[in-house]
Amino acid sequence: MNRGNRTISVLMATYAKERPERLARALDSIYRQTRPPDQMVLVVDGPVGPDQEEVIAVYQHDTRIPEMRVVRLPTNVGLARALNAGLKVCRGEWIMRMDSDDISLEDRTEVQMAYIERHSGLDVVSGWSEEFFDETPATRIKASPTTHEAIIQGLKWRNILVHPSMMMRASTVRSVGGYSADFPLLEDWNLWVRLALAKARFAVIPKVLVRMLVGKDQAARRGGLRYLAHEVRFRTFCWRNGFINLRQYALSTAAYGAFRLAGPALRGRLYKIVRTQEVREHV
Repeated sequence: MNRGNRTISVLMATYAKERPERLARALDSIYRQTRPPDQMVLVVDGPVGPDQEEVIAVYQHDTRIPEMRVVRLPTNVGLARALNAGLKVCRGEWIMRMDSDDISLEDRTEVQMAYIERHSGLDVVSGWSEEFFDETPATRIKASPTTHEAIIQGLKWRNILVHPSMMMRASTVRSVGGYSADFPLLEDWNLWVRLALAKARFAVIPKVLVRMLVGKDQAARRGGLRYLAHEVRFRTFCWRNGFINLRQYALSTAAYGAFRLAGPALRGRLYKIVRTQEVREHV
């Protein structure tokens, strides 16, 4: 049911390496929403196996969401381009991002839209997340500052926002050209910066809205020369476009260089310390 004349399109992408049970879990969390979205857009980024196809077929016939659009790409093009392909067919006023291996809490849509309806002029509304691990029962919270000004200041140093918790005004996202593939693995942070430069208004709801799967290899994937090279180019983009000053550029680039070149074990410990500090500051 559409309330307040605000329509919502959920935007998700999947690819060949995704496990079908994770995709089913993620989709089910969307279809169980207490305030159902108006449209589900699933981008299949290149061919997937029959197990994933079975999951997709089940939800294509699920009437809890009025429309499900499946956008099939002939080859794998990466997250940024896949999301842009889905963005083209999203008809909602608001784009609700979701990843194919995460879980939205059942009241996520209701909480975010109620917040949007109470606070006019917002373009991007995020929330906190609970990170969980398939390997262990341990969890941790990713907390973020909540006000626009604090969010912008935080983004100058780190990607403090939770991508799969985002609710974004579709017209604002389209006005900056959607996602960019210029900085692999940093697609979301790059979008937040370009939105900030375009004077978009941000807010974070201080509530866990999404449970995010964190793999044991995450620390390894977030390090190395290749990742650092993308990050240096991105920080250079931020500086040249006036989002950060020269001092912030130099300090953050040096800090990220040390972090990305540290070993996976040390990087994992540092990441955990940062998360713990975030919770202490914002809870």
